Formats: sequence, C-alpha cells, structure tokens
Amino acid sequence: MIRLLCGGDRRQAEVQASPAGLRVTVDGEAFQMEVEEVGPASYVYRRDGRTEVFHCLREEGVIHLFWRGAAYRLEEEGEAARAAHRPSGGGLEAPMPGRVIAVKAGPGQAVSKGDEIVVVESMKMENGIRAPRAGVVKSVAVRVGDMVGPGMVLAELE
Repeated sequence: MIRLLCGGDRRQAEVQASPAGLRVTVDGEAFQMEVEEVGPASYVYRRDGRTEVFHCLREEGVIHLFWRGAAYRLEEEGEAARAAHRPSGGGLEAPMPGRVIAVKAGPGQAVSKGDEIVVVESMKMENGIRAPRAGVVKSVAVRVGDMVGPGMVLAELE
C-alpha cells in the first residue's frame, strides 16, 4: 500500500500483478489494466479497449507523472512526511527531460484552467504544460530552446 499526495488530494493505492495484467486499487476502487514500458520514463496504458501513452519518473519519493496534457507531482507520503507536509505553491514543473519549444504565456497574463503555458518536446512528442487552475502568471523561468529536467519549475501562477 502506498499513500500519495497530489496538491491537496490524498490517495491510497496498491498495485498487484494478475494473470490479466495489473490490478490497481485506488481508495478502495479496483481497476484491471495493462502497462508496458516503451522507452525511458514512457509507458503505454491499456484498459477497456483504450490505449494511452503517459510519462512517469520516480525521483527520491516523488513521482512525476505527465498524462492527458497535465503534469502531476505525486509525493509518497509516509508518517513523517504527512506531519511535515506544506501545501505546494503555484509552480508548474517539467514532467520529464526535454526541450522547451514554446512559451505561450508571460508574466502578468491571466490564464484559465487548462490553458497551455509552456510546451516541452520530449522523445519527439510535444507536451503542453497546462494551468491547473485559473490565475495570473507570476513568472516564467524558461525560454524557447532551454533544456529542462523533471521537477524543474517552468512557470509560476499567483
């Protein structure tokens, strides 16, 4: 059993191998799926006839997940981490290593939830880093052509 914290959401998850692939249980709800690694930090997910690609990298108790156009930072929550946890700020982080190919919003610009702020190319795929909520761009820390690594803050929202 693993406890994960993503923003203000806490989830308990368990993954078990089964004859049909993986049995994943999240907060008591079970799912059957297949996951195949297709490259470094790149995976294919198959469930109920759907196939999707996602990127995931684990680094010192943090899982960086990029899926369906959104970046998630999942923290493994142990007893000590739970007590010491501070709410995360408005930083939008790179989900994987890559190169910035577009900056679509600048400081002072109002954005809506889901608006692309920065686009990172990784393994010939364009990955839009989107606003997780409505707000105003506080800062942008990258320019077109910059190389970025997982967890690097690309922009901040107020």
